[in-house]
Amino acid sequence: MTIKQFQELYYVASSEDMDFDKSIKMVGIVTGKTPDKVEKMSMARFNITCALVHNHFKIFEKDLLRGKPKKIVRVGKRFYRINYDVTKCKAGTYVEVSTFSTDIIQNLHKIMASICTPVRFKWGKWVEHEELASELEQMNFEVAYHAAVFFYTLFNVSMEVIQPYLINEMTSKGIAKEKAMEMLTSSQSILDGFIMPRWSQTSKEYLLNRFGV
Repeated sequence: MTIKQFQELYYVASSEDMDFDKSIKMVGIVTGKTPDKVEKMSMARFNITCALVHNHFKIFEKDLLRGKPKKIVRVGKRFYRINYDVTKCKAGTYVEVSTFSTDIIQNLHKIMASICTPVRFKWGKWVEHEELASELEQMNFEVAYHAAVFFYTLFNVSMEVIQPYLINEMTSKGIAKEKAMEMLTSSQSILDGFIMPRWSQTSKEYLLNRFGV
């Protein structure tokens, strides 16, 4: 499942549409069919497809718990390196990602664009952030999810140390100090309610020791 597919499914599930309408849209997203084509399916086929989608999500949830972060991911024809090294994480990355944390699902492809680097081959070219974010809508959601969990775990643990610096960086970019503090505070609870993979607790303990918090 790609980031874009998950985003579409998430917002359909969160909408106030009738359950049957939601089912039609979700089946369309997963199968790539238009709503008209889904509505033309026989009821038997539609029910079977809905059951398959439901079972897929049950398996998907289990995979999220068992999975681990990846260093390299392929999206289309391009390879990307996901930056996990605490010592190489630039302050600007914190600032960028904190501004996207108001809606982690909607902005997940933008978050990935901030922490991923295209792997350059001999004739490779650098890609602008917006173009990169657009490409990364097709990134595997599970890979992006684990990367985001790691980053926000790092963000939360390091906040006591770097918060004053981040506020200065954000105000220098035109964000009011009160708004910057509000954004950073809300970012610390961004993962509340999300499925936390098994590796995340060990990672958090490591980062706590690393930062001496």
